[in-house]
Amino acid sequence: MKIQEILIIKNSQENYGISTEDINQISRVPSLMDLPLRPKGTRGLCGVGGNIVSIVDVNLLLDMQEVDLESSDSRLLSLNGNLSSNALLVSEVYNTIDIEESNIEYIDNPNDPVIAIYKYKDSLVQVLSLETLISKISKVKIESRDVPSGKVKHFDTKEENSTKFLIFAMSKERFALNIDYLREIILSDVNYTDIAGSSQDLLGLITLREELIAVIDLRSYYGFNSDKSEKNRILISSCGEETIGLLVDDIIDIKSFPDRDIEYMKDSFEENKISGVIHDDDSLISFFDQEVLKTIFSKNRAYIDSTSKSEIEAEDSSMIAQEVIIFKLAGKEYAFDVEYVAEIIDIVDSTKVAYSDENVDGVINIRGQIVTILSLFKKLGIPTQINEDSKIVVCDINEARIGFVVDSISDIMDVKTDELRTHDDELFSNVLHLEDGNRLILSMDIQKIVSN
Repeated sequence: MKIQEILIIKNSQENYGISTEDINQISRVPSLMDLPLRPKGTRGLCGVGGNIVSIVDVNLLLDMQEVDLESSDSRLLSLNGNLSSNALLVSEVYNTIDIEESNIEYIDNPNDPVIAIYKYKDSLVQVLSLETLISKISKVKIESRDVPSGKVKHFDTKEENSTKFLIFAMSKERFALNIDYLREIILSDVNYTDIAGSSQDLLGLITLREELIAVIDLRSYYGFNSDKSEKNRILISSCGEETIGLLVDDIIDIKSFPDRDIEYMKDSFEENKISGVIHDDDSLISFFDQEVLKTIFSKNRAYIDSTSKSEIEAEDSSMIAQEVIIFKLAGKEYAFDVEYVAEIIDIVDSTKVAYSDENVDGVINIRGQIVTILSLFKKLGIPTQINEDSKIVVCDINEARIGFVVDSISDIMDVKTDELRTHDDELFSNVLHLEDGNRLILSMDIQKIVSN
């Protein structure tokens, strides 16, 4: 790679150069938020241009004395592209110069952050590769110990595969359904058509967008009490051409688990009601997927009209516009495109960050990853309300993770083309006309929210 222009930075001993293509802006050093157990080479976090970034001390990565934050010469360099989640702390910015090819000598050593030597006036400037330099940041080493749990450990240096599950509650116990078999989630306050001679688990038939669906009380199916609550939800589950509704107590979370934490134990459970368990920190979650659904379908085969239903699905499949997650803020319903949603977690306290955007509530740590919490309450100009049902919806946006606090999660569902109305607004992209126009929901444009 040919370097066209460099910014020369100085410390007490040497001159270094950084390609200006990697640099977004230069500013004075703001107040930093210190981080416990921070890796060597980092000094903390701060807000830059509305984003929360890690502050990387160039001197520490070059095995020199750390940059003096109180010095009037020290500067902060915010970066572009893949490096934009970091900002460089330097002792002094000297000058920007155009490169003359006759004065530069490139070094071919992929492990060395110095990629070239440039002769400038009477001195030599060591030109740095920021990607190589930042890769030198040392990871925090925390001693661990083995805790016997009966689970076989797997060690793999490759990137781990994972599976996403919907986690729900039945009689205060947690269960999970592989998200691949979940079509949508609807409210439980629906009218059932009774079926004479059916099992006690089968509540009846419901009509969902002209489709007849049998609904079973999953709590009764597993031998739990069937308590009625406004938190009850029906999981519309599909397997092949068959669809059935599963009534559960409450929706808890949507979360991805590494495949190494998913243990199949089909032969260990009575009547094929559980596929296995998920090892979630210090607890276990019973889960089921295709085989268990097939068992449920077979027991209720007489009440599932797969032929007429598959015809309706064939007609409607081309009409599905998007899948959304519906949530509440201050009593009103809003929606996100589920494509951006990585997981949903219980509410936790965030850490404030100095000099951050006014709409940023702070940052949280999720399994070692820093997530910025953006306030939808402030964006909408409504009072912030936190209650026992509040959740954080964590979204993957532009290679960053952003969390949004919401009052509660209502539904996850498919929206057809004729249920969408374009709404050109600073925050919203569409209006969802559900239930024959009796339920109107504003769909938020996450890209607009973050860019603004």
